[in-house]
Parts: sequence; structure tokens; C-alpha cells
Amino acid sequence: MTTTAPTRGAEPAVPGSDIELGLTLYSLTSEWAAGRYDLAGLLDVVDAAGIGPGIEIVASQTIRTYPEVTPEFVRAWRDAFDRHGFAPSSFGCNLDTGRRRDRDMTPDEEYEFTVTQFRSAHALGFPLVRIQSAEPELIRRLLPVAEELDLTMGWELHAPLGPNSPKVLEIRETYERIGSERLGFVADFSSTMHAMSPTILRKLGRMGLAPQDLERLQQIWATDADINARHGEFVEYLHTRGIAPESLGSFARLAFNMHGHVDPREWADIMPQIKHVHAKFYDIDEHGDEPAIDYPAIVRQFVRGGYSGFFSSEWEGHAFADLDEADPVALVRMQHDLIRRSITAALTERDS
Repeated sequence: MTTTAPTRGAEPAVPGSDIELGLTLYSLTSEWAAGRYDLAGLLDVVDAAGIGPGIEIVASQTIRTYPEVTPEFVRAWRDAFDRHGFAPSSFGCNLDTGRRRDRDMTPDEEYEFTVTQFRSAHALGFPLVRIQSAEPELIRRLLPVAEELDLTMGWELHAPLGPNSPKVLEIRETYERIGSERLGFVADFSSTMHAMSPTILRKLGRMGLAPQDLERLQQIWATDADINARHGEFVEYLHTRGIAPESLGSFARLAFNMHGHVDPREWADIMPQIKHVHAKFYDIDEHGDEPAIDYPAIVRQFVRGGYSGFFSSEWEGHAFADLDEADPVALVRMQHDLIRRSITAALTERDS
């Protein structure tokens, strides 16, 4: 059975598995940025929709006094969680090395900045912190703080990387040398997609790409070349079509670095070290499926591997969709239904 950060008060999504459901408030980024909700209102919406109980945050987005928390914020946060019956799942730390304009952070500044966030996570009751750096020296320095605060550290494994990418293999080796169960990964399902999301294809279509251009983009995306080579090939293609790559802004590259196509079976290679899951998704179709991410295949690996912890729904369609183009709350609710169906199917297959 996989060792993960302890959960507090959450129930399994489906009896017979240890997968729990929730979401990251990052899923409602557009509504938050537009001022539709304050934090209390956002938590009220999540409760009313029944898409908890696990609540994840990106600290820099949610906490106005980031990286610190005030006593008033802590009281309000804990009162809201008690009222709604929520369980804190993951505190998203950032390592903002460029906070100063004149230079990057020194190693000591990186350490102090991260420790401040660890203490904020602990004050809010989070058992796990998502980290963005797994530099061996920083990890070694942070580990005693994590032990003091009873925190688990999870490095986010995100597209276009996979469990066996060279960078991730280096991190796995670092973890093995250090030998602490407090170290692991946050698995993001953007790594294991089988197609590009319809959301970004619609966006690029609105920006002027013709159907033949979108078809060529998907053909290039599906190759095994690295991200830089694929992006370069697509830029060359755009030039042959008389399309200025800059007319697409950042989306020409985001098409590759936000959509990985690693085989879902590779999650099994690090399953004992997966401490938390970003259940990334972009769309839910008329059949209740994610058209670009094979949830039944992915969930099968996690059920077989005995994963215990949260699947934190992360709707990232807002990166490509306009405000009010979609209802993220309704989409998360439908995605939870998809995850439950996938767990049930995996349990049935396992026990047959």
C-alpha cells in the first residue's frame, strides 16, 4: 500500500478504494480574478456544489499576505473548514526566484522563503506542500522543517515530463539517497494525455488557424521528439503557411508544454512516491468523458497500485477559454462522476 500524506475527515470516493476527491481552487481562477467571489464565497460555492471535501490552494493566488498568513486569515480559514467539513489537501508553494528585479534569490533566500510558506501551510492545517524545486541541497535543508511541522513534500510532476524523464530520474535518485518518506511527487495528469485538448484547439482556431493547421499541430504533437524540437517544427510549419508564430502569443508553445503524452502505465513506476494527484482536465464531453485524457486507464493504475490520497480536480481550461465560456463548478462535478465510474470499473476488474 502506498504511503501518502494523511487526510483529515475525507471519505473514499468509492468504497473499496482509498482515493478521495476534492479540487484545487485554482480551477476557478478566472472567476476569482474577475472578482466574482471572495474566499468565503468561493468556499460556499464549493460546498453547495458538493465538489469537496479536499481543498487545495496555490498560496500565491489565495493568500493576499503571501508568503505569510495573518492570525485573522488563519481563524477565518479554519472556521470555514469546520463549517463546511472540508479537508485541507495540498498547499501549493511557489519558489519566486525573480521577486527582485536586480537578481535571483540566493540559496539562503530560497530556503527562508520556502520555510515561510511551510509555516503558513502548517498554520492552515495542510499536511502536504507542493514544491517547485527538488535541488538536493535545498531538499536536505527543508527536510528538518518538514519533520518539525509534520509536512510531506511533493514535487509536481507536470507535462511535458513523465516518471522516467531524465530530470525526474535525477529527482528519484535524490529521494533514494535521502531516504525519507516525507519526500515524493504530486502527479499531474497533464503528463499522460492521449490527445490535445479540444479547448486549446478551439482557442487556436479563433486565433486564425485553419483546420489543416490544427491537424498538422496534432500530428507534430503526437511524435516522440522533445518539446523544443516539436515546437520548432510547428514554428517552421507556420512560416510555410505565412502565419507569424507571434500572432499566437504563448499558445503555440503551451500546446506542447501543457500537453504531455507519456504512457499512463508509467505512473506505476513511482506509485509508492505519489503523495497527491492533480486530476488535470480540460473538457468533459457529452458522454461524460475527458476527450484528451483517458481517465479509466489512468485510474486503473492508481487502483492497482494502492494509491491512498486525494485526486484534486484541476480544471485548466481557463488557460484557453474566456470567462463564462464554461462553468468550472459544473465541470468539476461531472469530472468527479467520471472518476467514480473509473474507480468502480477498476475495482470490478481487480476483483474479478
